[in-house]
Amino acid sequence: MTVKTISRLASLCILGVGTVCAQTPSVQDLQNQLLQFEESSQKTIAELKAQIAALQAARTSPSTAPRSQVAPPAPDVPVVHTPKQFYGLETRTRLTASDNELGAPRIDNEPLDPELLGFFHLPGTSTYMKFGGFVKTDLLYDLNYAGTYYGAYVPSSFPSTTTPHSENATVSMRPTRFTWETRQGNLDNSENEVKVYFEFDFLSNYDRNSIRLRQFYGQYKNFLAGQAWSAFSDPDAFPDTLEFEGPPGMIAARFPQLRYTHPLNTHNSVGVSIEKSGTDTPFSTQFGVPIGTSKFPDLIGFYRYENNRGHFHAATLFRNVGGMVPNEQTLNLARHVGAFGESLSGTWGLPFFKNDNLVFQLVFGKGISNYYNDNFGLGTDVGFNANGHLVATPTGSGQFGYTHNWTKVLRSTVSYGYLQINSPAGDPGTTYHVSNYATVNLIVQPSVRYLFGAEYVYGSLERKDGFEWVAPRIQASITYYINKYPVKQ
Repeated sequence: MTVKTISRLASLCILGVGTVCAQTPSVQDLQNQLLQFEESSQKTIAELKAQIAALQAARTSPSTAPRSQVAPPAPDVPVVHTPKQFYGLETRTRLTASDNELGAPRIDNEPLDPELLGFFHLPGTSTYMKFGGFVKTDLLYDLNYAGTYYGAYVPSSFPSTTTPHSENATVSMRPTRFTWETRQGNLDNSENEVKVYFEFDFLSNYDRNSIRLRQFYGQYKNFLAGQAWSAFSDPDAFPDTLEFEGPPGMIAARFPQLRYTHPLNTHNSVGVSIEKSGTDTPFSTQFGVPIGTSKFPDLIGFYRYENNRGHFHAATLFRNVGGMVPNEQTLNLARHVGAFGESLSGTWGLPFFKNDNLVFQLVFGKGISNYYNDNFGLGTDVGFNANGHLVATPTGSGQFGYTHNWTKVLRSTVSYGYLQINSPAGDPGTTYHVSNYATVNLIVQPSVRYLFGAEYVYGSLERKDGFEWVAPRIQASITYYINKYPVKQ
């Protein structure tokens, strides 16, 4: 209400009061005052309505004043990763229960999922993070005693002498895994991106649910440092088994290393890796317990071919193996010998069945036993021949897996593995010699977030002296995945 309006109303009130107090009004005077008051009131009401309409119009109309330029907030979902695609459709979309391929080092830190689903932005930084892994519980029933390694199937831990046969049943969650990945820099320009990957499970010893470090590495511009899958292994070619360990002769080692990978083009790459040495020496000799030594770290060169159908991975390993017996001077056991290994592995999608695939790995060499999945301190990198001289132990292995997809949610895998270690004459009769491993399973995976299934596992181990142990297993498993999403094809 304006000052003018208030003044008009006040004047009318004073006039009316003054007239009443001065004299007794006539009828005509009262009618004239009423008419004057009505005209003034109508004018005042009209002015008030106009002012209200003006205020309402001012609130609803856009402001003509210039707005301050404020940078938009960083998105919660990362941008799409757009480097060159060095990995084909088969590598990106192949499903496995153990997800070992997700933590493998990649050229230019290229993720299997270019949309980086599941990552979140750390406010105020250029860092994106993702927590992952899975919770896995296994129900295990052994038709015969299957060794001392609780929660996994390890033929090297089978009995080495005559032992009563015994059934055994238990439940394990030891394969449960947790991962943490960070990517810092420009996510659409991998040349300026640093990736750090951390992974652990609960298989640190034979009987407890203790944390075991699996991988912890960083990578920048294809230079990797830390502990990761050995360049002699190929986690993209592991068979899809519910049993955690897989074939005994598979190369599944993870070592501290320095690695460089060089892409030749989108289909071919080469690289070199310097990795932790470690000679696996016999448990004892006639002179005492030896300690493994090496003159230089293990050297690995590798080549990979990739297309949408699958990949091939070839690797060559050079190492130096030897040892010493403390406080022993009678016989010089500090002699070192050269050792080598060759590995060829791959995954291939089969054209006659959609989404079916075949994985394989072939390995041979001398003095490379500690790279095998079933080593566990077997003492079979080196040994002593009939003359007491140190020699590198010859060995070889082969394994394959075939996965058939019955439906979109139902699949089966058949796998087989063979490992042979030809121990020299000086090794004891209980030394690991030959193992066979086979599985067949049925896996139901209604969602990428969980699966359940059952598997039959057959394993046999033959010692150097001819003693053999067979231990079949029936396994049922359920797995819940952490922060996992399907990769778009």
